[in-house]
Amino acid sequence: MKTKAIGIIASLALLSSTVTTFADTYTGVPRTFLFNPSLDVCFKDTAQYKKAGPYTIGFSNAGLGDSWRVVMLHAMEKAAAEHKDQIKHLLITDAGHDDAKQVSDIQDLISQGVDLLIVSANTEQAVDPAVSRAMEQGIPVVMVDRRVSSDNFVTFVTASDAMMGRLFAQWIVEKLHGKGNIVILGGQAGSSPNESRVKAAMQVLDQYPDIKILDTVYSDWSPVKGKQVMQAVIAKYGKNINAVLSTHGLQTPGSIEAFLEAGFKPGEIPPHTTSDVNGPMQMALKYKVPMLEVGYPPAMGGTAIDVALKVLSGAKVPCTYEINAQIATTDGDETVSIHPDLHIKDMVMPNAPADALVTGGMGADYNPSTFKIDYPQ
Repeated sequence: MKTKAIGIIASLALLSSTVTTFADTYTGVPRTFLFNPSLDVCFKDTAQYKKAGPYTIGFSNAGLGDSWRVVMLHAMEKAAAEHKDQIKHLLITDAGHDDAKQVSDIQDLISQGVDLLIVSANTEQAVDPAVSRAMEQGIPVVMVDRRVSSDNFVTFVTASDAMMGRLFAQWIVEKLHGKGNIVILGGQAGSSPNESRVKAAMQVLDQYPDIKILDTVYSDWSPVKGKQVMQAVIAKYGKNINAVLSTHGLQTPGSIEAFLEAGFKPGEIPPHTTSDVNGPMQMALKYKVPMLEVGYPPAMGGTAIDVALKVLSGAKVPCTYEINAQIATTDGDETVSIHPDLHIKDMVMPNAPADALVTGGMGADYNPSTFKIDYPQ
């Protein structure tokens, strides 16, 4: 696993000299909070977890299998370094995307006397009992990026998977004028981001009887596997595919490559959705692929540290702690319901690696390949 992570970091090395800042990005309160029609928003009283610092915080990470997760980890380390006065130790484990290993990691962190656990679950169901046991022992748990299936945690730090799924689906529906054939290109089956986005997308798609789901395939968040599964789908359905709903940008480049190798010309590749990753945006502009980007920023790793400190101070926190997500489209691909904060041509980093994270939030000097910070280990 370490070799794989090093390779991912090395492939991001050019990022430090190509970071772009966006003058027109949305910086307000998360729209999912402002537009929530419910008068009742869930908050947790954390008074029972209040204690004096400095604290020992444990982070059980699902793994470092892609560039998004590398940046999320770095954001967490950076935030811990900025709070050295409050954090004595940040203990980090890496499960290598293995459920059994993550369960063992959580037990090990508990045995080391952590004051709070941050967990990014590999899969919802398998890790749930370990998280529930931590809560039963009085150790508060903050989920980040990936949650467990129960609500046995204090809060979940995320961008809105539900918003992403619904926006992806509604944009495709409107691009197809309510009639057409869709392929859902998922990430990791059983992971909460993928399952939540697909569930939310289906809430939209099920309202349009002339929209057909040709197939749902899984990429494990990999452009290589994304290409492989889409090659099989294209071989079966060809030009009957009218759009690809990709649940994140990590696998989207593989899909576009599969269409190109199948003989689709620039301007012929069906609309795709994406998130965060530079490569899909580069390809959208080069090959004239209609595209919607809804961000899922890895900066949430740093936010998880801030929220953990709120919990240990006894402050009330939302049951779901959502951060901002940018919305961008290729020129001319806005729809009645989907209005972008900016266009992909203004968001893309033309000279950066394909797997660079446009929404990393780590600052202009950030270089993933050389990043080191003196956080309290």
